[in-house]
Amino acid sequence: MTTEAVARTLREELNEIAAVEACAGCECLLGVAAQALADLRRLPGDEVRDAEADVRRLLAAGKQAPHGCRECDPCLPVEPYRRFRAALVAAGAGLPGGEVRGATPGDVGDARADAAAPGCAGCACDGCG
Repeated sequence: MTTEAVARTLREELNEIAAVEACAGCECLLGVAAQALADLRRLPGDEVRDAEADVRRLLAAGKQAPHGCRECDPCLPVEPYRRFRAALVAAGAGLPGGEVRGATPGDVGDARADAAAPGCAGCACDGCG
């Protein structure tokens, strides 16, 4: 699978999750989206730029009414992000962070804090302001 196909799949899955009312502003989705955005910025391709724009919109919309984790089991955004990272490794995209681990909600803890703060970590995009 190409990096563009991987980005398209992640974009579609995150958009479906964001359409779930309980997930739209959840710190879990926002954390995963913030980390995905950081990963997408490191990848080339038009489909990746489209995915990046969608993730920015998702973050901006979620930040309008953010809320804490409702401890859903399973946490919906975790598995799509884990598959995204694994597919990138398989495609040879080699993102920083080394080996892809099986993600759990606790794995996105730092990204959750970034998502709760105004703007993504190190980001100056329109969607994060």
